[in-house]
Amino acid sequence: MKFVQSSIAALLLLAAAAPTSAFTALAPRTTPFATQLQSTRDAPSSSTSGPPYSGPASKPILDSVNYPRDMKRLDMRELKQLAHELRWELIEAVSKTGGHFSSSLGVIELTVALHYVFDMPEDDIIWDVAHQCYPHKMLTGRRDRFPTLRQLGGISGFCKRKESEYDSFGAGHSSTSISAAQGMSVAKSMLNKRRNNCIAVIGDGAITGGMAYEAMNNAGYLSSRMIVVLNDNGQVSLPTGTQTAGGVRPASQLSAYTSNLIVSKPFQDFRDFAKNLNKLFPENVQDVNKRIDEYARGVVTGGTLFEELGFFYVGPIDGHDLDNLVPILEKLRDSDSNKPVLLHIKTEKGHGYPPALAASDRMHGVGKFDIATGIQVKGKAAAPSLTSIFANSLIDAATEDRAIVGITAAMPGGTGMDIFGRRFPKRTFDVGIAEQHAVTFAAGMACEGLKPFCCIYSTFMQRGYDQVVHDVAIQNLPVRMILDRAGVVGNDGPTHHGCYDLAYMGCIPNLTIMSPSDEIELKNMVMTCAGIDDGPSVLRYPRGVGYGADKLQKLFGYTLENGEIPAKGTPVEIGKGRIIRRPGGVRALSEDTEPANGSKDGKMGTGSRGLLKEHRVAILTLGTRLSEALVAADEVEELDSDLAVTVADARFMKPLDVDMIRELAENNGILITVEEGSIGGFGDHVLHFLSLDGALDEGDLKFRPMVLPDTYFEAATQYEQYEMAGLNAHHIRGTVMRLAKKVDVPVLVD
Repeated sequence: MKFVQSSIAALLLLAAAAPTSAFTALAPRTTPFATQLQSTRDAPSSSTSGPPYSGPASKPILDSVNYPRDMKRLDMRELKQLAHELRWELIEAVSKTGGHFSSSLGVIELTVALHYVFDMPEDDIIWDVAHQCYPHKMLTGRRDRFPTLRQLGGISGFCKRKESEYDSFGAGHSSTSISAAQGMSVAKSMLNKRRNNCIAVIGDGAITGGMAYEAMNNAGYLSSRMIVVLNDNGQVSLPTGTQTAGGVRPASQLSAYTSNLIVSKPFQDFRDFAKNLNKLFPENVQDVNKRIDEYARGVVTGGTLFEELGFFYVGPIDGHDLDNLVPILEKLRDSDSNKPVLLHIKTEKGHGYPPALAASDRMHGVGKFDIATGIQVKGKAAAPSLTSIFANSLIDAATEDRAIVGITAAMPGGTGMDIFGRRFPKRTFDVGIAEQHAVTFAAGMACEGLKPFCCIYSTFMQRGYDQVVHDVAIQNLPVRMILDRAGVVGNDGPTHHGCYDLAYMGCIPNLTIMSPSDEIELKNMVMTCAGIDDGPSVLRYPRGVGYGADKLQKLFGYTLENGEIPAKGTPVEIGKGRIIRRPGGVRALSEDTEPANGSKDGKMGTGSRGLLKEHRVAILTLGTRLSEALVAADEVEELDSDLAVTVADARFMKPLDVDMIRELAENNGILITVEEGSIGGFGDHVLHFLSLDGALDEGDLKFRPMVLPDTYFEAATQYEQYEMAGLNAHHIRGTVMRLAKKVDVPVLVD
């Protein structure tokens, strides 16, 4: 034993004195790529010194790598060239499709190092959030599928287990990787698997989420063998730098802490790491080498927070320096210790592409763009986004009421809080990736008389659900919960759809729940929320843009002064819906509007239209499917002169406009509800009321709810997803015609 201890001590002393190159085990050697690589370097290379920017003419090393096993034969020089080629492959691919961009640029070297050192899929690499996984996908057999990125039938923009055996764990939301890695590590240990290498890659934004701390606390307690790579790029929120009550710095004291670690000492290289490696050995060996350990503590300081949680802290390391990343990862891989390790690396989001570094959001999420300049190809929007309409409406309300404040959980750009923050920085609060905290923080504000608008994506509010129930609803506190991205969201796919909020919010007592059908209604509902002081409220609206004044007048029947959308909203009556279309095409919102189809009767139409109750149809919508319902109603009446269609906008799911629903049930033989939500939402609430009210007892009312089906919708455009869901105009028309027995329905025969 003494010999072993003395040998280890000698090795450590040697490590402290030896040059870095002594530990790399990556001496240059002749390979099949050596000639190609040299010619590539001698030829005109990529340009990043100034516009126009361009990549290498060829990518010989990347062309030779289909899977991580193909990287094992590369030397250090070739690994660096691989990283260079991979970066430009990413730039070229995303420029054609759009997607999450700069996060992937920042982890190119890390991705190369991880796949070089570890052996996936036997080893597990878990990417937190996974919006930075594009380089990983390119190195794991999916490079040729990148033209289909985030498209119908294509590859996902996030890791998905069913897409590849190299995607160890699916993601899309943040702060889950450490828990997953720990679970895998414990399982490998219990199953006596030969190898147990589980690596969680988590950013300084994601690590602000409480779940990450819960996992680190438990990992240290259980001494789970795992490596947590903290990818520190100083970009906590999207975008970081929004004006808030905390200033423009990252919305995270942990980010400030890790930044201080970086500022207070230089990057570690492999020699520094080797000096400190003693702390991974068993305690009796550590005692023998106490003098070395004390010396190491003098050289390497910091990491106290993580060490107190039971982790062996290594860092900070330059995350773009393969010369140090590779040997450090190799030593951590080969260690026999079961102590969890936190490897703190510093990277630059958008690294290697100047337009990304210059952009305020670092080109986090982009559409198609011109590589030479970085300028994105954007069509001219016919109307402003619903998010910007919400933000400006909230500014209008806050201008009149100093008690109004805005809260976001690291998504100021996505929720409009960046717009609000520019006008009211001291009344804007970015809490980081902490939805649970955001909701209860808002509840505390409401207790003292402020009027908090807690602005969170519908999909992310799932993470704060207990706080909605326990801290807001039970205490009946007037917190305004604003759920952006309700319904399907398009290319981000199932992790980001806001399909479930009507179901999970609708079952909670005390909530007022509303959903606008258009931009005018969105403005009105912001003002409505501002005036609700006797309980909590929910306003949910989808991703997208407004319709514009012309369509609002022609399709919806609005009468707009001077043909312009009102600048400010006006509150609407709580729980009061509205009839939008009467049979014959009459738009109830207009005055003196000529009915469509020659009808002179604003209620039932002329001739045989709607004479029989079974031919009278009511379509009741919640949210922006109203436009599709109006198109469907016009098409139905054009196809059949017997049918009379009424279209109504519920506006509220809680409380329901029971008087309007009763009227629709009494006057029509068919009632269809349409919503952008899952089973258990608006349609179920209407059906529940109709059943209890006895409207279904006589058997003369056919009821059909049209909802998002009980499945997950993969990446596609929003239109394609609503096509798959069966919620576009022709689906509504088809449902009406089938219920009215105006089309033959095929019978399936065994």
